[in-house]
Amino acid sequence: MNGPSETGEAVAEAVRVLLAGASENDAALVRDLLARSVSMRFEVSEAPKLDELGSQLDALACDVLLLRVAGSDLPGLSSLTRARQAASGLPLVVLADDGDEAVALRALHNGARGFLVLRELCTRGLVTAIAGALENRRMNLQLDSARERARHLATHDTLTGLENRAQFHDRLAQAMFAAHRANDRLAVLSIDLDGLKAINDTFGHAVGDGLLRSLARRIGACLRKTDAAARLGGDEFAVLLPHLSDEQGAATAALKLLAELSEPIHFRSQLAAIHCSIGVAMLTPDTRDPEELLRQADTAMDHAKQSGGGAFAIYQREMGAAAQKRQSLEESLRRALDDDDLRVHYQPIYDLTRGRIVGAEALVRWQHPGLGLLPPSEFLSIAEQTGLIVALGNWVLRTACAQCAQWTRAGHRGLRMSVNVAAQQFLDPMFTEHVRIALDASALPAASLELEIIEGSLLRDVNATVDTLARLKELGVRIAVDDFGTGYSALAYLKQLPVDVLKIDQSFVQSVTRDPADATITEAIVKLAAGLNLTTIAEGVETFEQLLLLGSYGCKRMQGYLFGKPVPPDVFASWLENPPFRWVQDSDAARPGSGSN
Repeated sequence: MNGPSETGEAVAEAVRVLLAGASENDAALVRDLLARSVSMRFEVSEAPKLDELGSQLDALACDVLLLRVAGSDLPGLSSLTRARQAASGLPLVVLADDGDEAVALRALHNGARGFLVLRELCTRGLVTAIAGALENRRMNLQLDSARERARHLATHDTLTGLENRAQFHDRLAQAMFAAHRANDRLAVLSIDLDGLKAINDTFGHAVGDGLLRSLARRIGACLRKTDAAARLGGDEFAVLLPHLSDEQGAATAALKLLAELSEPIHFRSQLAAIHCSIGVAMLTPDTRDPEELLRQADTAMDHAKQSGGGAFAIYQREMGAAAQKRQSLEESLRRALDDDDLRVHYQPIYDLTRGRIVGAEALVRWQHPGLGLLPPSEFLSIAEQTGLIVALGNWVLRTACAQCAQWTRAGHRGLRMSVNVAAQQFLDPMFTEHVRIALDASALPAASLELEIIEGSLLRDVNATVDTLARLKELGVRIAVDDFGTGYSALAYLKQLPVDVLKIDQSFVQSVTRDPADATITEAIVKLAAGLNLTTIAEGVETFEQLLLLGSYGCKRMQGYLFGKPVPPDVFASWLENPPFRWVQDSDAARPGSGSN
């Protein structure tokens, strides 16, 4: 680009014209006419012979080709064909001795962008033809660029720039076909991020999107030129590894990705460690369907995630059977809510001071039509991963409130019902409303309901947590921190959070008589709670020794198999009259009541 002129106005960049096949006189005429232009500047180079056109194009950077076509060449326009082959990327204007309309149209159909007759030539006509050819080229380039963008959008993820599911599927199908023909090996990796939803909920989707872009770049940095990566949707990624020598090559790639993706990422002036789970599926001679190979990688990824995450697993056939069982359980669980197949059992909460049952914890069970009564460990993780946990939790809440209200009307006043609240349920904007509806429908006094919330759920977004807890306290319900001591243990937040109860996790209780460290922690939790005017409940109490030691610390409320296992409501109702455990205060012994532990 030329610099500004002495007057300060920008000088237009010269159009570089290559004049091919012209005599000296014709070249002089063209130069003279172009020099007279007041609207455009031109630089003219010459290739007198068409045979020299290729070498001239290699040596010069040209914008437009002006081709002199002799009269003898007009019928076949062979020189035009040769010029188009030599300069396929340049717009071309034909300069002929003569030519009727049919010849001019044939020239345009064969790639010319203008047709001029020499004897009619003038500056305006020549400049207009060249300008028209350049504009035509610019429009074609824009159209090609738009088509390329449209093609890219159709085959790539707009957020990360990686291939999308459709493009990856096509690439995988081609790679599998080539691998089968060449007896080659390839692998597909399914990558799922652990904890992205929590980041979206806490920091917003803009931060989550930035995180996904960063992770996509990291995935790309780990790959060979022959590999391919795609974002299949959400936080799911896939990687194609062709031309592997053995299974170890896929394992090495998975380990490299795990290490790279686990490196902390900066966002909002904070460091966040994101872990992922990776599933590896190797191509076998009998695998022909790309979707089947992707399903195998997903199954292996689920296996890695269920094993704790932050690891990889290679697909084995037995994983497929487990995945089918899990899929069947998921489908059945969706129907269980409508088919009345869920049950609530109740475990007593015992007060040593009063020497009686003062509460119950509601614990869900599933009466599966084929597998019998299933404990929560068999299906709650499925409910959490599928989002069913919110509907399930709200059903348990309504059922437990109704049951407690029934026992209260039967004369067991002061009984308190504890209901577990899942993280997704607590984060639901409608959660407080669901609690209010459950209380209104059952006519249960709000003070008789105690909501147990896991410590980690409370601290994901402290501001939102304080707001939700404030609304719950307005209803009059009590708040318990469940599994206290096993999560973040951010003691500073206890002063801000309007909670009433700390439930000491059974992992401390079960070893409290054997492990001095756990005994120290447990005693510290009881004293901390007393200092903050909070109640403590010890979970998982199974022996008299545990009871006595916990009682010496000042913990008077407990639950566990020593006092009774979770039982159906009719059994629990009988325990309210005749508990399976009786504690005689200030005596050296506890004597069992009727019923079994």
